[in-house]
Amino acid sequence: MPTPQKEMTVQGLAEALGNSQAAIVAEYRGLTVEQLYKLRNKLRPLGARFMVVKNTLLKIALRAQDMPAVDDLLEGPNAVLFIDGDPVEAAKALAEYIRAERKNLPLVKGGLLGARVMSAADVEALTTLPPREQILGNLVGTVQSPAANVVSTLGAVLQNLVGTLEAYYASRDGAAA
Repeated sequence: MPTPQKEMTVQGLAEALGNSQAAIVAEYRGLTVEQLYKLRNKLRPLGARFMVVKNTLLKIALRAQDMPAVDDLLEGPNAVLFIDGDPVEAAKALAEYIRAERKNLPLVKGGLLGARVMSAADVEALTTLPPREQILGNLVGTVQSPAANVVSTLGAVLQNLVGTLEAYYASRDGAAA
């Protein structure tokens, strides 16, 4: 029989999973409390929370949210990075912390992006994506490009027409004189 505290924890985890755009599972063993505090402070402004979780409670919360099982990732002591904001920025911040502070900790195991299961390599690939604003800018440029080409082509045709008419009138005025 589950205790009320565990039920509340599962409910909180299920809610965090439901509200998150992504969740990254990492092994935190070897990090000190001070390092965890520093990492959490770095992630908080990006809309991300790094929480130590019990594997069994996380499995129950995943089932409660009808999310795919990630049982192969849930071996040993784990923490989950719940990302409410931009997943790319939060994943980059985690990777930057790993490179700068600990070289190999926390060890990223994989995670979820929406309902898609990600491997550790997928999470690493996520860190190489450009920021959201740049992707949106590229999209706008791509959508705008054909319209700009049509406008410049029409402008060139009109400019050629005006040039031809001016040359015609100039030749008529020269022939009349």
